[in-house]
Amino acid sequence: MRINKKAFVAFTAALLCLALGSCGGSSAISGDPTAFSNADESFSIELPASGEDDWTVNEETTGDVLDISNKDDTVNIQIQCLSKSQAQYIAEDLAEYEQYSMINTLSDILGDITLEDAQVELPDFIISGEAETFTLDDGSDSAVGTVIFMESESCYYTYLIMATKDMYDENESVLMGSVLSLQELTSVPESSDSES
Repeated sequence: MRINKKAFVAFTAALLCLALGSCGGSSAISGDPTAFSNADESFSIELPASGEDDWTVNEETTGDVLDISNKDDTVNIQIQCLSKSQAQYIAEDLAEYEQYSMINTLSDILGDITLEDAQVELPDFIISGEAETFTLDDGSDSAVGTVIFMESESCYYTYLIMATKDMYDENESVLMGSVLSLQELTSVPESSDSES
């Protein structure tokens, strides 16, 4: 069984464009807390938004992925939810899920990148989690990010935040707040169109 390889192909392209093509300054992310959910509506997060066009959800991802970027494409957040019943043949615990994800879904992005352990606050329903930070630098511009692997009673999550350095630095509390806002909304489907 494979997890959402198609979703992460689009994700890789978006991240590489962000890392290599972004320029310009930063600005504070502000507005009223606005909920965004994946197409399956199994989880949601909140981000500040002052208008409908502040955030764009990639509608081409599979139902178990939320891929959202700000209007300037200087911040990208991707969250994948995988039910433990779907993951039973690939991961018996969070460490195995993290290893599987790093090899099979994130290796194109983070394979040659040095990851540093990080401490982040996690939502109350999360029973276990691991976080790492990274920097992508092409010489003229850089992008930074955090990848968090989390486990609830019923699911595993990969939560990836990436932004230009200035945007990340200025909005780190907002970006980490989105992690804390993660909520499980409904039962995760036993099978999904993401399996292939």
